[in-house]
Amino acid sequence: MAQLEKKSDAISQEETQLEVENANEQPILDNSEETEPSEEGKVESDAFDITKKFKHNQVSSMKQGTGKTLQQQGREIPKKRELIGVTDKKMETKRILYFLALCFGVTWISEIFAIIPMYRSGEAELVKEATRMISQMMLTPAFATLMIRLVTREGLAKSGFQFNFFEHRFLFLFGWFGMTILTVLGAAVYFLIFPDNFDPNMTNFIASYNQGAPDAGASIDAVNVVAAYKTDLLIKFFTAAALDAINSFGVEWGFRAYLLPKLYRKFGAVPAVLLSGFASGLWYAPLVTIGYYYGDGNVGFPVVNIIAMCIFGMVTGIIYSFLSLQTGSIFPAVFAHSAVNVLMSQAMLFTHDGGNFFVGPSPTGILSGLPFIIVAVLCFVYIYKNPIPSSEEKV
Repeated sequence: MAQLEKKSDAISQEETQLEVENANEQPILDNSEETEPSEEGKVESDAFDITKKFKHNQVSSMKQGTGKTLQQQGREIPKKRELIGVTDKKMETKRILYFLALCFGVTWISEIFAIIPMYRSGEAELVKEATRMISQMMLTPAFATLMIRLVTREGLAKSGFQFNFFEHRFLFLFGWFGMTILTVLGAAVYFLIFPDNFDPNMTNFIASYNQGAPDAGASIDAVNVVAAYKTDLLIKFFTAAALDAINSFGVEWGFRAYLLPKLYRKFGAVPAVLLSGFASGLWYAPLVTIGYYYGDGNVGFPVVNIIAMCIFGMVTGIIYSFLSLQTGSIFPAVFAHSAVNVLMSQAMLFTHDGGNFFVGPSPTGILSGLPFIIVAVLCFVYIYKNPIPSSEEKV
């Protein structure tokens, strides 16, 4: 009996020891299974890498804790797939400089030595061609982005091409209608302050229309022209976000989908948003120096005009950046930019004096730009208070 009791005690001790060993091994297997897909899948799932969600601190800490556990227990931590150079500060800095050099270089050289002389020639056909080329130059940032992505072997990953409308309905709808509504509100602010300058009959527009008509001097039906234009304006309220989407994509894919995330990883949220907006405004400098956007009759021209364009670029750029960072998609910013481009000067046609780009009713004016400034401040504060962690990458 004593021998049987000793054997049973030995067997029970071995079973207890096996249960303890199995319990110790089980978490390691579970952690390894959870870590591998999350690490390998993360790079491909995020459009901008830093922009899928605003708050992942808890997830990051859990992953760090899992990594420490694996290290302590002698298990090898799975290596994640990395984009070439994204975790290399020097390479990322080079990409920023390459982008700025190519984007600004191609645009400024083309405008200074080809487009601007044509625009100043005074010949109708050359001016028309110059205007068409100015529109085409908006694709330059996208061209610079594509070239650098290919040359530096970064590829097209994290390009912001995801169209996650159902996940971010409100922000996509704001990109489509928001800037249009802000433009209308800005014009309303201007005309409330300067009611005598509001001309519902569009007299100044009709006069310009007569001068530019093929049969100059012939009488036209002003009532029908104004009615047709107002109908067209109503249609633009719903479609402006798409009418200039190609050109707007050219700018936004460069400054918001490419430059912004790289500045974000290098300098942080606030500097990145401001710098990308400033760069997008400064990019227009050669055209501003010939009065293309703000005119040329003001005091301090052209320096004041360039500064004003940079400020406008930062105000709108904050909104575009917010939309891009929140959704991880470039499309809401493209829609918003397109709406601003299409409706930029529409309200000025309802003025007696043609309006003033520094005052209003164009969104570039300080009065008509107030709704944009308010929304930009709100977006800026939100970005400042809710910075996006730069994932798990070493930057």
